[in-house]
Amino acid sequence: MRKMMVLPAVALAFGCAMGGQEKKSETMTAQDQAHAQLQQAADAQKRASAEQAAAEKDQQSVVQAQKNLADAQARLSGQRMKAKQAQDDARQMSEKAQAEVQQQQQQASQLQEQTSQKNSELNKSRTQEWTAQKDLEGRVMQASGEEIQVRTSDQQLVKLDVTDSTAINFNGRSGKVSEIQPGSDIRASYQLIDGKAKALTIEVTGAQQSDPATPK
Repeated sequence: MRKMMVLPAVALAFGCAMGGQEKKSETMTAQDQAHAQLQQAADAQKRASAEQAAAEKDQQSVVQAQKNLADAQARLSGQRMKAKQAQDDARQMSEKAQAEVQQQQQQASQLQEQTSQKNSELNKSRTQEWTAQKDLEGRVMQASGEEIQVRTSDQQLVKLDVTDSTAINFNGRSGKVSEIQPGSDIRASYQLIDGKAKALTIEVTGAQQSDPATPK
């Protein structure tokens, strides 16, 4: 009978012990799970921090890339403006050069026209001067085969070039320049060509002349 009473008590004590152990085990399991969850949370936070750092690094890279792009765009814009300015300068220089060339051409054309006109007027004046017939009267101071020197009434000494085409007249008859003697009075017509008086006609009016019929 006593043995029968001990068995239930042992069983009850064993049961209580087993129940305490189970409760302790459950408590430890819950702590371990909580610890594992905390560790997982810490790991997740660590990964999140790492990802955040990587994202910030990528953001810095993006910012740097944007800055580099802005710098490149600014350089491109400045280079385009420089190129446009260079083109404008080249166009202005070309227009200026063309204007100067046109001006020089106009000046050259005007100068050529002025020179041509001046030469034409000079030629006309020279032609008029050289073809104009002039007359003189005077006394022969010296005579040679191609030239006679005449002292005019106003005391000017004129040298007349005598050529084969010069008409020489002795009171109605033709003669030669060799017949004209110094001291003879003459009337002559001539043309002043290049500063030289070319005799056209010579008329001896004085008596100082040699007679070709008189024997020497």
